[in-house]
Amino acid sequence: MLEVLLDSLKDTAILIPFLLAVHLLIGLFEARKLNSLKKSRLLGGGFAPLLGVGVALLPQCGFSVVASELYSKKYIKVGTLMAVFVATSDEALPILLGHSVTDASALVKLALLVGIKVVMALLLGYALELFSKRKPQAEAVKAETSQEHHAHGCCGHHVGEEDDKQNIFSKYFKHPIIHTLVTTGFIFVVNFALGTVIHLTGGEENFALFMSQGTWLQPLFATIIGLIPNCASSVMITEMYASGALTLGATVSGLAVNAGIGVAVLFKQNKNLKANLAILCGLVVYALVFGYGITAIESILLL
Repeated sequence: MLEVLLDSLKDTAILIPFLLAVHLLIGLFEARKLNSLKKSRLLGGGFAPLLGVGVALLPQCGFSVVASELYSKKYIKVGTLMAVFVATSDEALPILLGHSVTDASALVKLALLVGIKVVMALLLGYALELFSKRKPQAEAVKAETSQEHHAHGCCGHHVGEEDDKQNIFSKYFKHPIIHTLVTTGFIFVVNFALGTVIHLTGGEENFALFMSQGTWLQPLFATIIGLIPNCASSVMITEMYASGALTLGATVSGLAVNAGIGVAVLFKQNKNLKANLAILCGLVVYALVFGYGITAIESILLL
């Protein structure tokens, strides 16, 4: 078990520089752009889903939170909201980039994952935009932009214009450092748990055989994990994908429903419970359909 512990510490430590660098960049983007994005007229136009997918690909669940707030205030339509939810990657990108240092195949895994999620998000977003009758209300936008308002980033911290009075450390470094430490802790726990399971099952070959026997349950399992409103769920799914414990189909399912705390914020901010439940159920079904479809393709290719 000491070997498992040391390997887990080593694998986790390799990722820390990448996690910190990415979180610092995203913190800078949040501080400068979230409030301006909130006021943008593009949010109600034909490019809204594309814009939503673009920002959601950045490894930060704060954008799904913002999307939930914008939807509840009728800035954006359901298609844009769903596109953001599906495209949100949270910790997947920095984790897989970190793994690419020691395993070049991680870049291939990252490209496949991101490419599939982009296609999924755009297809769903524009399909719903075409059929959606709900339109952003100009009156609501005008009233909101005339008042002081606060954008929220990942984990609910305030970002944007109201942070101008803060010192440089609090504004640009405090949350990225905290987020990096928390994520690192989650990664270590997942690495140690996976290492322990592999050790107890008799090695990587036996573990791979065990996981392959449950291939058709993996998308459902990953979807359930992905619904947990915390970055720990995306860490767990991504680490299992990077280690080969999860198939691509299962990973797509899990990360397609994993929008950080965005879904939780949607239920808190939007008073239409029926619409919220429809969005959640639609997200789950969509993720499972794609997840099982990709799993079927993987199974055929491996035959």
